[in-house]
Amino acid sequence: MEDIFWILRRLKPYTPLIFLSLIGSLIQSAGAAGVTLLVKGVVDEVFLLRDPDRVFTTVGMILGSAVLMQAGFFLSRYLVSVASEATLKGIREELFRKVLFVPYTFFVKHPAGDLISRVVSDVDRLRMILTDQLPVLLREPFVAIVLFGVLLYRDPVLTVVLILLLPVMAFMVRYFGRKKGKHLKRTQESTAQLTQVLSQTVQGVENIKVFSAEDWLLRYFRDWNRRILRSSIRMELYITGNTALNYIFGYTAVAGVLLYGGFRIVEGYLSPGDFVSYLTALFMIQPPLLNSQKALMGLRGSLPVVSRVREVLSLEEEVSGKVKFGGLREVIDLRGVRVSVNGKGILKEVNLTIVKGEKLGIVGHTGSGKSTLVRLIPRLIDYEGEILIDGKELRSFDLKSLRDRIGMSTQETFLINGTIRENLLIAKPNATESEIREALKLALCDFVEDLEEGIDTVVGERGYSLSGGERQRIALARVFLKNPDIVILDEATSALDTNTEKKVLKNIFEFFEDKTLIIVAHRLSNVMECDRIVVMRDGRIVEEGSFYLLVERRGEFYRIFREML
Repeated sequence: MEDIFWILRRLKPYTPLIFLSLIGSLIQSAGAAGVTLLVKGVVDEVFLLRDPDRVFTTVGMILGSAVLMQAGFFLSRYLVSVASEATLKGIREELFRKVLFVPYTFFVKHPAGDLISRVVSDVDRLRMILTDQLPVLLREPFVAIVLFGVLLYRDPVLTVVLILLLPVMAFMVRYFGRKKGKHLKRTQESTAQLTQVLSQTVQGVENIKVFSAEDWLLRYFRDWNRRILRSSIRMELYITGNTALNYIFGYTAVAGVLLYGGFRIVEGYLSPGDFVSYLTALFMIQPPLLNSQKALMGLRGSLPVVSRVREVLSLEEEVSGKVKFGGLREVIDLRGVRVSVNGKGILKEVNLTIVKGEKLGIVGHTGSGKSTLVRLIPRLIDYEGEILIDGKELRSFDLKSLRDRIGMSTQETFLINGTIRENLLIAKPNATESEIREALKLALCDFVEDLEEGIDTVVGERGYSLSGGERQRIALARVFLKNPDIVILDEATSALDTNTEKKVLKNIFEFFEDKTLIIVAHRLSNVMECDRIVVMRDGRIVEEGSFYLLVERRGEFYRIFREML
């Protein structure tokens, strides 16, 4: 029930539309009742008594009732659909906002495919509830109730007998709805896994082809595809089986009514007009009853999807402090910092001081904790211990003001499927044309001028129309454009050739001369000009000093240096 209340709370801002929709339902119900009641006059007074004066009047009234019924239907369905679509718009925006503001570590621990499935596929299922099932449940029961009143008015005894059949319909709603819900949940979970496989395939298509892994991935894809097929077929079995049983049940009830009514007319207890009116109401009540039952079953079966959407919306967002960060004035101080992921220690008792304006290099073998360390400063990762910026704990700072002062470029560049201009404006939305051009120049993005559309060239999904080196230079141009107080480069030039890399690094050191610069690198040439270099191994800082001092010590840095020769 909580899922249903959640849906109703979402619709609360659109209460006026829902209210007008209910009025439309009442108008439709009145029209339906008018049609069934007026049929008696057609049979008894026109057909049997052959009263010509009643023909035009009665038929006109029936036509008017029919028009009224359809006008009410339009008003009811359209207005509730408007409210539902507006609600869906809000939910989609909330889901996307949640994706943007959950902690960075959430994406490390959870598969992207499942999240995408919940935002796309599950919301599509939720749309069925709001735009298909909800309008039916706000409209059809009113029509059924009014027509039920006509049935009671025409023949109370027969109607009471029909009421006794309602528990059978209730049982079918519960049984088939539960079965559909179980298999719908399995379908959605398998679809999420399939989405993940597809997403990973698109991202790693190059490696897949090089390793000739197409057949292996195809088998893996087929396995999950078969699971979707099994769940979907079983779900459809219960849906169509329920529909067939509903109609069989309805036809049986009508046959019983015809048999009963025939005897009542022969015995003189019922006029033909009353019986035809009763039959008309009975036939007209079946669609709203069946539609209501189908909508209830669909709603019951779709509630697991609501739960999945609510799970995403209930995710905890990043916890922001309240202190506005005005920029680094003196020092960043890490004291006994530890980071663990799934019980594995990534950083272990790290102590490090970074002075404002310092150029710091971080080196170490893969898995030593370099990337984790630099991601602490913009608070992308939770930690134990203390990180003080000018004496204030990092957690106390407002996240937006903190990150506004930090620029970061990594080995894996982020580019949207937009123009080069749009990708740069991510860093500084109000940047001028001259600022954009200057940033491109500093990042050696001279290739932009050779593109057909220049700076307004669309780079494609993940920037696939550009080479790896071009993508990295666009990402570096973003950092130049932002011009932050603290610059973090994590293997940001790994795809560049030696000559281009040397020129870009020269521009970086000159442009950010008075800024704090942290460079993570495998190529030791990248950190030669740094004021200080820290060497990491197994999540700890094992050495620090200038380039030549570390070489002279013949320690960990020297061993890495020898490996590079």
